[in-house]
Amino acid sequence: MGNIDLIFKIAGVGLLTAVLSTLLKEYKKDDYAILATLGGLTVVLFWVVQLMGTLFDQVKSVFKLF
Repeated sequence: MGNIDLIFKIAGVGLLTAVLSTLLKEYKKDDYAILATLGGLTVVLFWVVQLMGTLFDQVKSVFKLF
């Protein structure tokens, strides 16, 4: 159930970032549009890295590696 929530969060951040970037480009603020896009990407990557850490912990516990 938690993974579905994460997918919706990622989609929401993507939509918000796309709208914000489009608005900033419309007002000729390309530098801020790039920063907004990088900020959204950073947030999503942070969530994905945390999820991958959880996955690796589960794999280690299943195979009793450490």
